[in-house]
Amino acid sequence: MKSDDPGYPLALFFLAWRGFTAKRDAVLAEYGLGQVHHRVLFVLAREPGVRVGELAAALGISRQALHRPLSQLAATGLIRSVVPAESGRERALHLTGEGRALERRVAALQRRVLMRALARVDPAGRAAWLEVMRALAGEIEEGLPDFARALLARSGA
Repeated sequence: MKSDDPGYPLALFFLAWRGFTAKRDAVLAEYGLGQVHHRVLFVLAREPGVRVGELAAALGISRQALHRPLSQLAATGLIRSVVPAESGRERALHLTGEGRALERRVAALQRRVLMRALARVDPAGRAAWLEVMRALAGEIEEGLPDFARALLARSGA
């Protein structure tokens, strides 16, 4: 496939995603976990105490689809849920120490992959890549809960 082929950007994005997630997936497999588990850990590391409904909205999945991964993460001791006194109903989710350690380990791997790739590109190319990432994130901004929109705003979008 050539770079002027209309399907090239999509193919490149697909393969780039695999390159970005390969080491993450290997680490998660050590725990019997997958992508959705990592997405939960990622959000909880950046928004401790997020409620289940907000987490589902941020991930773009139903509360029902989130039930099993949350149960697995709790059973493995990576997250804990607390029923806040002011709510009495909806659980607030937190990483445990082991959950924080796993999320940091995976994040460090992914940061290294990104930094190696970005080091191969000149400053203008890095700035353009960031603009593309912001534009892609902007495609879902309207449906995000407030805390996730705040993460996007802090990224400079």
